[in-house]
Amino acid sequence: MKPAVGLAALLWIVVPARGGAQEQDQYFEEKAAAPRVTFQWDFLARYDSIYHLRVRPDIERGRFEFRPELGVAFSDRLRIAARAVGDYGTDTNDNNSKNFDNYTSRGASLDRLYIEARPGPMTLLAGKFGMPLVASEMLWDRDIQTPGGAAAWEIPAGTSLVTLAAAGFANPQKGGDHTRIIAGQAVWRWGDASRLSVEGAAAYWHYDVRDLPAAYLRQNYTVVENGHLVYLSRYRLVDALVRARFPIGPIPLTLSFDFIHNFGGASDVEADELNAAEATVALGRLGTPGQWRFFYTFQHIERDALPGAYNTDDWWFHTWAQGHRVGAAVTILPNVFVQGAVVFQRRLDRDTWLNRIMIDLVKMF
Repeated sequence: MKPAVGLAALLWIVVPARGGAQEQDQYFEEKAAAPRVTFQWDFLARYDSIYHLRVRPDIERGRFEFRPELGVAFSDRLRIAARAVGDYGTDTNDNNSKNFDNYTSRGASLDRLYIEARPGPMTLLAGKFGMPLVASEMLWDRDIQTPGGAAAWEIPAGTSLVTLAAAGFANPQKGGDHTRIIAGQAVWRWGDASRLSVEGAAAYWHYDVRDLPAAYLRQNYTVVENGHLVYLSRYRLVDALVRARFPIGPIPLTLSFDFIHNFGGASDVEADELNAAEATVALGRLGTPGQWRFFYTFQHIERDALPGAYNTDDWWFHTWAQGHRVGAAVTILPNVFVQGAVVFQRRLDRDTWLNRIMIDLVKMF
């Protein structure tokens, strides 16, 4: 007999009944935990320099972003949260589209408002939240939120864990985008990162592009339809991503590889214009003063491999490009680090390279 159960039975026998069974039930009933309020914030200060642009002057700018998030956890299975974002850049909002930015240089908004529930082995999300699927920034920029809903179901499989997830998003970009996105994913996880852990994810993404402003068509093929510029291809993506984590002595190492193929390419788009790949190696960790991280990423994205409206803007070109990104960071205060990164990138139809230097001061959640 468990100790708590045995004690309850003993008290029920020894203590005289006063008020019947209902009072006894109330006597032993545990008090519900009070809702717990959480507050988190992060901050970015960035110096950004892009040069060797072919048809326009070089760019030198600063960006400052503050994101506070307030949450209420009613239990370990139910939580609501809201996050605001405030941006100030030395460039104006008029420059965002021609600079291929996903963010707004100057402005403030409520970028997240969501409810999260965890009934049993499931996780449910509804509202406007961060990307809930396993995805690299080659596919989805973390600055872009996902209005809609998502569900994930965790299934133990021996010494590993399988997660089945599905999500639907609407209107993710700014400026009147009414695109609908449906995605399904299976993720397999095994191991312990202190020795060796492996994560493999396979996903299918279905884009129904509607009213996407021309500024977000970027480097993809386009065509005029009913007087409006639209994507030439449809986007029906299969995404396969693998990550491995293990230590080299005391230093953690992460290797990842992401491959995407678009099965929705238009009939006159060549087969060698529908694939994308990204490989990353990251050494070290951040968070505690003195901790450091080094990373290198290679990226090759063919012109219609994926829609350039939603992937990362830390690279200048969103598709139809190849490049390298290398950087290093060091933690200077708890959860505060300084990072420097350099991007070398060229369009796939050109031999000339552009360079981008970013120096960041980051306060993490």
